[in-house]
Parts: sequence; structure tokens; C-alpha cells
Amino acid sequence: MRMSHAKKALLGYGVFMLASSSEAHQIWYEQPPGQPLALYYGEYDKNMLEVTPGGMDRFRQLKGWSISNKSQPLSLTLQRQAFAVAHQTKADDSLLAEDAHYPIFDLHDGDKTQKAYWTPATRWVGDLRTRTPELTLDIVPTGVADTGKAQFQVFYAHKPLADQDVVLETGSGEVFTRRTDATGKVSFELPWQGIYVVAVEYKDHTAGERINPQGQAEPFDVKSFSSTLSFYRKEGQVPLPRAPSQLPASEVARLKKQG
Repeated sequence: MRMSHAKKALLGYGVFMLASSSEAHQIWYEQPPGQPLALYYGEYDKNMLEVTPGGMDRFRQLKGWSISNKSQPLSLTLQRQAFAVAHQTKADDSLLAEDAHYPIFDLHDGDKTQKAYWTPATRWVGDLRTRTPELTLDIVPTGVADTGKAQFQVFYAHKPLADQDVVLETGSGEVFTRRTDATGKVSFELPWQGIYVVAVEYKDHTAGERINPQGQAEPFDVKSFSSTLSFYRKEGQVPLPRAPSQLPASEVARLKKQG
């Protein structure tokens, strides 16, 4: 059913390239008009949301903050399928979040297994004016935007990240991919009203070790980063309906076991 929706949505937008949905998890801020701000963990395009008890409990030091007030961390209250965020958003602000101590896990690549140090991060913006990078892996608007298109720039360690896949996700399940140019810039059409999530992943194959919150050394083989940028667009066509919210496979299995 999703594919037929995507084909209808793509009519007249030949510049788009439809991509298969990413299997990678991400975190993102979301604030539909008139609703409270929340931070989710899962896969935005599939409306697959991790919950508690479950995947939401893996976060060890998830921190959120506002660029306009870096000294005051955001209050993140864990609920069933989101962190409620006690913050009044402003159009010129950026809200960020990341967890630098997500548990190290095994990453399988063919017959090879590596210990992965993953850092999930996200940024929310009230509009598409230019922003400066703050996160290790960051996506920011460049300020080049109109009613139907916008440009973004990807940075790793505050340097433009060239030749990197970036995806644009919509709430109704469409996923579009583009590749950054030599300056880390990429542009997407924005034909619909509603929330968009721009996402990028990057792996740094430099082994090392980190000190966990308990003061213990944890070795890793690869540093993996996932970062998103979310924003709301009032302009554009009425979007397709959002897919029904679904639980992750792990939670479905747990509920079946209980039943």
C-alpha cells in the first residue's frame, strides 16, 4: 500500500529518487502544531516507536539542550513511547540531544563482528535559517530555502562531510536519498506540509576505548554516528496520512510471550 502512495506522491517530482527505508534506528524531536514537544526513538518513516519497558530504557545519558540557553538542560520525562520535553520552542532556536554513552553492541558485517560505539543525536529547528554545527555529526540548514525546496549541510567533527548519503523522511512513509557535494551540501524538494526528518549516518573505523558512567574502560572497534534534523513546514500540499504506529519486533515478541 505504501508503494502506491509513494508513486502518487512522486507524480510531478521527477527530481526525487525513491530509496528503500533505512533499517537504522534514530532519535528525533517532533512537535506537530498545537501539541507538546517530544523526543522519539525508532524509525520515523515507518512510525515504528521504541517503548518502555524496552528499547527506550537503553539510554544511559541522553541529554537535550537549547542553543539559546546552553546552561540549562532540557527536562526529558520518559513516557511509554517518547520522552516528554518541557520546553517552549522558538522559531530561531535549535534544540539538540545526544547520548554519548549508549551501550556498546556487536555490529555484524558478513562473517566479521565488531564492537560498535554508537552515538545517536538529533537537532530540531523552528525554521530553516542558517545554523552552525554543534554535534559531532550534525545536519544544519544553510538558509537557502523557499516554499518548495531547501538546502542542508552535513558536518563531521565540524568539517563538511562530502560524498555522503543523506535521506529525507516523511511521516507518511516516503524516503528520498541524495548525496552531499564536495562542501557537504545537499538539497531536497519539500512538497508537503508537515514534519520532515533529514537523517545521516557515519562510521569512523578508528578503534579505541571509552570510559563508561561507572568509570570502567570499554573497548570498541568502530565509532558509529546517527544524526537527524527535524522541522515542520506549513507550506505545501496536504500530506498523505501517517502510517499507524507500530511496535518494534522485540516488544511484539515480549507481549506474545506474556500472553
